[in-house]
Amino acid sequence: MEKAIELLKSIHFTETEATIYVHLLKNPGLTVFQISKDLHVSRTSIYSIIDQMYEKGILLLENGSKDLYFAEDPNSLLDKLAKAYQKNIDDLKKTMSSIDSGVNREPYLNIVGYFNILGKIRTMLYGAEQEVYINTDMDLEQFDDCFSHLERKGVDVYIFSFRATDYKRTNVHIFSHQYKPTIQTRMMLVIDLTSVLVANHIIDRNEWMGTITKNDLMVHIITEHIHHDIYLLRLKNKVNQSIFDLYPDLGISSKFDRLSANLSEKILKTGKEEE
Repeated sequence: MEKAIELLKSIHFTETEATIYVHLLKNPGLTVFQISKDLHVSRTSIYSIIDQMYEKGILLLENGSKDLYFAEDPNSLLDKLAKAYQKNIDDLKKTMSSIDSGVNREPYLNIVGYFNILGKIRTMLYGAEQEVYINTDMDLEQFDDCFSHLERKGVDVYIFSFRATDYKRTNVHIFSHQYKPTIQTRMMLVIDLTSVLVANHIIDRNEWMGTITKNDLMVHIITEHIHHDIYLLRLKNKVNQSIFDLYPDLGISSKFDRLSANLSEKILKTGKEEE
């Protein structure tokens, strides 16, 4: 009996409603006076509760010299409640979908740990349906099964990398500086122009951290970044010289300019030492 009352309360019966219903299941055909006496509830308060339960179809009424109340058959009652609940859910879905939620907010999911990030990269690659853009110095062989899956689906993959590689697959288009960095440091991944993952190796802490989002601006920023890296590399290959060496005044003398120049020099030096 106590368990039945607790379960009824879990589907929004009040304590008194649940107690009355279970009591009438065990003792059908009682007057309000008898129910009040058995449950030690005042008649003034129990009248309105029983009236409401009758209107909801939870209780049945037999009119006569004395009005007798019965509990609705449990199976019939639960079927009725389930249908009403489902209808309310369906109506709520329609109503909520019509409400303007204002600014579309896309969450940013942060991930810590190389293998956690690696697993997320693989999951996102397997889910791609249109095109994939990547900027990375990670070893591409570890994603061969993902690229093979995308090849069967007809999904092209465009990769910019500083890392030397001879990886080949018909759907994977690689644009590489062919340097030979000693460690893996970054992954920028765009899937179907709808989602992006950015991750890097924080050398000082020897820790990988990443962020995933479907935010439109972030998706477009990373997509543009990858494309511009590819354009600059192709231009360098066409003129056989870095565009910044060819036109030294392209820079704007910012701190980022200097950091980028130092990073490029460091990568180039590392690559030559490894050859």
